[in-house]
Amino acid sequence: MSKLIRIGEASRILGVSIDTLRRWDEAKHLPSIRVGETGIRMYNEDEIKSFSQKIQESKLNVVELAKQWIYSQDSYVPEPSKFYSENSSIFQTRLMKFGNIISKVIGLEKEFSLISSMVGEIGNNSFDHNLGNWPDILGNFFAYDLDKRQIVLADRGQGILKTLKRVRPKLDTDKKALKVAFTEIVSGRHPEARGNGLKYVVDVITNKIKDNKIELLFQTGSAQLTVSTDNKEIKIKSSSKTVRGCIAIINF
Repeated sequence: MSKLIRIGEASRILGVSIDTLRRWDEAKHLPSIRVGETGIRMYNEDEIKSFSQKIQESKLNVVELAKQWIYSQDSYVPEPSKFYSENSSIFQTRLMKFGNIISKVIGLEKEFSLISSMVGEIGNNSFDHNLGNWPDILGNFFAYDLDKRQIVLADRGQGILKTLKRVRPKLDTDKKALKVAFTEIVSGRHPEARGNGLKYVVDVITNKIKDNKIELLFQTGSAQLTVSTDNKEIKIKSSSKTVRGCIAIINF
């Protein structure tokens, strides 16, 4: 059973002032438990520790965490580990949870399933196209910040160019490979010549989303792609920084 702690101890755990805790109490943002005749403010220790974790998580910049991982020359599992899916089964479980959470976001009631399906297509690509050929750390990074309305997926796989060269050997640049991946029905799972996952993502953004604004920024190797509901034209340009594998940032 969790013990009660004084406001000073709660202040130390949370890293905020006692005055801030008093304001949070009065605003019912973090209510205290009044004890004794004088109504001394006390707090449930477990609740304070849980609240502290939420504060720390809210400070995380999920996009920067993903970039740090795929830009790094060191091989390591990304932290926090809850953002990492070692295999497709783990990713699917996290994707299902994401779908349930995003379905409750005001304004997305009609289109949350389309956003979730986009995330699924991008995330599944990491596993489908690198199966048995992971050059580095297997798995993908998948995180979201509903306050900032951002979703990010990343992997340290082979990248789109190397993947597509199996079925399109004449492809010679990241930019060309990126264009093929997002505009043609093609798969890098040799010898299969099927699949339209990333083309589907573009179709969702440019044709299916009607009530919300969605923007996708996708990078593989040294090429970057952007497309949005406001600007339906696919734009591809070179990047000054090369990524290991792929990173997708969805702003909604």
